Amino acid sequence: MDFTPKQLQYLFYLDFYQNSGRLVSDLAEQLGVSKAAVSQLLDFYETKGLIKRDPSGGTSLIGEAKAAAATVKEKYELIRPFFRRMPELTVEMARQCALRYVCWMPRESVDGLARALIEKDKLNGVRWDLYDQAAGRRFPFADGKCQVPFDVFKKDSDEISMGDKGFVKPAQMTVLNGRGAITLVSREIRYRSKAGASLRGRLTRLSCLYGGGFVQVKPKKNKYLIPLHYIRKISRVPDGTLCGTLRIRAEVGRCAGHMPPSEADILFRFTK
Repeated sequence: MDFTPKQLQYLFYLDFYQNSGRLVSDLAEQLGVSKAAVSQLLDFYETKGLIKRDPSGGTSLIGEAKAAAATVKEKYELIRPFFRRMPELTVEMARQCALRYVCWMPRESVDGLARALIEKDKLNGVRWDLYDQAAGRRFPFADGKCQVPFDVFKKDSDEISMGDKGFVKPAQMTVLNGRGAITLVSREIRYRSKAGASLRGRLTRLSCLYGGGFVQVKPKKNKYLIPLHYIRKISRVPDGTLCGTLRIRAEVGRCAGHMPPSEADILFRFTK
């Protein structure tokens, strides 16, 4: 069965929200239609053998619909980071752009971009070790100091982490004789829990993924000096901005509540 671009979007969201417990409301909100319209859509899909409803009220995709949604989801996950790295796009805008691209652009274009990103990811998967001259990579930064914008995302996600509030922005990069480091300055986090409690905390231990494990970075007061070779991936986005990703493990203390160690990804956006 050939699905229209709009139908592919509907199937994607059906798959995404099928276990939410409020499928009709979530779909109505996401698609910008009434709940009645969503109910009619589900009835139609059921008659066409595209979804299955169980006695408990659950809904799941079946047959061709399940296969089509899986294909859209696979390509969406590949292409979403491409849009996320565009600094002018918010996280939500990047999500919408990725989904619309997958559903509405010609299949040849989508498949071509997906293949290119897979190949690029293979290259980015190689650790970018600036101390390893044998790697044959040209050092991309000139000597000096500069500010580096960054955001802290949840591990392997495009959602901003609560830890994003725990650092002063921007960071500062210092380069000398082909080696460099980024200085991160921590600050206290203040926020409210879902229960309404006022919580606060400060970074007490920071480790960076390097080699085969996490290496602790010891601070001077509240400043953490991160060697550039700890950066896991580096790539250049379409506007020419050089981006680098750093995987961290953070521990926060002095909180009015328990906060276990958590991992996150820092995305640095270097100058063009």
